[in-house]
Amino acid sequence: MKKTWTVTALSFALLVSAAGSALASASFRDIGESGAKQQIEALQAKGVVTGVAADRFAPGERLLLAQGMAMIARGLLADAPAGDDKTGPGGAYFTSIPADAWYHASFVAAHDRGLDLPADADPAGAVTKEQFVHYAMQALESTKRFPMINLVPAALADEDQLTVEYQGTIQRALHYGLVDLDESGRFHPQTRITREDAASILYKAIALYEKQAKTNDPTKPQSSQDSSK
Repeated sequence: MKKTWTVTALSFALLVSAAGSALASASFRDIGESGAKQQIEALQAKGVVTGVAADRFAPGERLLLAQGMAMIARGLLADAPAGDDKTGPGGAYFTSIPADAWYHASFVAAHDRGLDLPADADPAGAVTKEQFVHYAMQALESTKRFPMINLVPAALADEDQLTVEYQGTIQRALHYGLVDLDESGRFHPQTRITREDAASILYKAIALYEKQAKTNDPTKPQSSQDSSK
């Protein structure tokens, strides 16, 4: 997979993105025309997404893997088991993630929760649609709130473009409504996903998790009606 940014450009963008609450507190001035404007604003308010500058989200830019893992970790892996993110299993696993990188803990949390990132994952690499959906679905299912399901696979007009290992998670993401096929029945798995499209998918994933958490809250006794379902 080709890198679309140089390491220098990546370092600058990610350092800016890592500025934390300062970036999260400003309104993004470049999302007015984005179809994911409301989702981006909602995720920003929760601290799940940050911008590439104090007031710029860059919705149409390609998502980088480091940015995507940070989004998924903040949104779905916040309750990952605590540990030393420099010496734990994930910390020892990755060969391409500097221990002092701002995104290091996100990769460690992802690995420790079972997301199948390769050991040489490139934080500067662009992310395809199928990759982001796969990782988001794996993060959801790692919460143990989603039972195994049998479903009739949706017919994809471009199924031959899917990575075989991702077929199951893509089908489940379609089942849960995290993504949709276009009017021609295509998923476009190899498209480089944009920051706004990733935010839209993650927003739906978090909403689904929160709904499932309420439904399956073990601290709340189920009514007889609930128990019969």
